[in-house]
Amino acid sequence: MKVIIIGAGIGGLSAYHSLKKNLANDKVTIKVYESHGPPGTTKVGGGLGLAPNGLRAIASISLKAIEYIQKNAYPGPIFAFRNSSGRLLGHFWSGRKERYGFDQMMVRRAVLHEALLLDIPADVVTWNSKLQSVWETDEGVEVEFANGSSDTADLVIGADGVWSIVRECIFDKQYSPIYDGFSGVGGFIPLSRLSPRLRESLKSESVTMTFGSPGFFGTNYIQWWSIYESPTPPTRSEADPSTVRTHLLSQHASWKSPYDTPGAPVFEEIINLGCTTENEFLVLPRYEAPRMPSWSTPSGSGRIILLGDAAHVMPPDSGQGASCAIEDAVAIGVLLHRYFEIDDVDIKDALKNVVGAYEGVRMKRVWKILDMAKRSGNSKKRQSWLQQKIRDLFLGIFCKLPESVNDGLYMYDVEAAVDQYVKR
Repeated sequence: MKVIIIGAGIGGLSAYHSLKKNLANDKVTIKVYESHGPPGTTKVGGGLGLAPNGLRAIASISLKAIEYIQKNAYPGPIFAFRNSSGRLLGHFWSGRKERYGFDQMMVRRAVLHEALLLDIPADVVTWNSKLQSVWETDEGVEVEFANGSSDTADLVIGADGVWSIVRECIFDKQYSPIYDGFSGVGGFIPLSRLSPRLRESLKSESVTMTFGSPGFFGTNYIQWWSIYESPTPPTRSEADPSTVRTHLLSQHASWKSPYDTPGAPVFEEIINLGCTTENEFLVLPRYEAPRMPSWSTPSGSGRIILLGDAAHVMPPDSGQGASCAIEDAVAIGVLLHRYFEIDDVDIKDALKNVVGAYEGVRMKRVWKILDMAKRSGNSKKRQSWLQQKIRDLFLGIFCKLPESVNDGLYMYDVEAAVDQYVKR
């Protein structure tokens, strides 16, 4: 069986590791195509939280990757929730190693990408290959690239993100992303640049999430970020440091922190340091996509399968975007092992079984996480005085809930979930 993976991001590279682990080398050939250039030529920006369930999924397919992440990321098992007056609303357990086997980790996206590239031979990934079209044939799947090259496979895995060309091709642009009314700004500041009091605060509150109106502001050891409502996506001209700094100061300069010092209010300090040409930052409009009835071709053949944001655009409010993409990849590999290798059935029948089980295992969980993220996103909208009081009260109560409230999210083991689904 020949498999083509479109996209060498987090989901695509995880899919490669999952297939290599679950399928014998003499039964599968894997090729990965990526539209961007190779490492070192393209900036992989931003940071993310990698939850215990995502780390568990990575550990199941690449021990080298999990070791690399743990050496180059920071644990963030406890979130401090505050309001824009600086008042502590509570501390929230966001995933502790003692309970889940892994701490929640704060990691640069580039570090996660580097980790997943470990143990992948250089000739597996073809860089600078932008997909133009993909379609099924009687014998398999054909892909064509913008540079004129083409390839064929028995199975194509679309891991090409929010703006997935694979999704656009198989669904004829019916489920294109839509701007969700929020934009995010975030970046990195060397710890040495921070004032001593702010630097010291990170030892006691390594992750702080501050809720105000309008917007939201987060900080941790490696990054800062802000989310705010905007009627239209910011243009390129609105993403220059000066414009972004002015906008963020208008949103957050009056916000208070217990770590403010005379002449160096925390939010003003972070914004002024972060929004410069010398410190990396990103402006990212947020998009959502309609929920699709299937994550594969309408024909039901299972020859083209979507994963990660190509299948279900996951907003950052979920804290599960990367983790869900990795879980998807693990599920596909385990199911291919079950239906193609163990059952040893015809590849056409195997792929139909794989896609049916894949959607059965993953869809319900992903939709539940998306619903949760939507509720979280609503807390970052512009709110009245009364709405802010209700939000603060809710967050305070939420922080008093037992740690087990996260068990459904963080204890999830995708391999076990697949086994349970197949056996029933």
